[in-house]
Amino acid sequence: MGLFRSKKDNRVVVGNRYRSADTNLITWEVASVFNGIDGTPYAHIFCVQDQSRRKTVAQSSLEASSQYIRLPNKPA
Repeated sequence: MGLFRSKKDNRVVVGNRYRSADTNLITWEVASVFNGIDGTPYAHIFCVQDQSRRKTVAQSSLEASSQYIRLPNKPA
């Protein structure tokens, strides 16, 4: 019913795209999400412009939007 649903959906899911907060030049896309052996949720992300550039980041860094800014979803 949506009464208790957050207005902003910050969940990290495969296919979400982000930009680094300090530059507009690089777009990152979530390739996979997983829980690390330390119990922390992580995401594998890759650079859309150069898919050989990949990194693993804590999902909290994507959700907090201080380091990364989520881009709108692509239309289906």
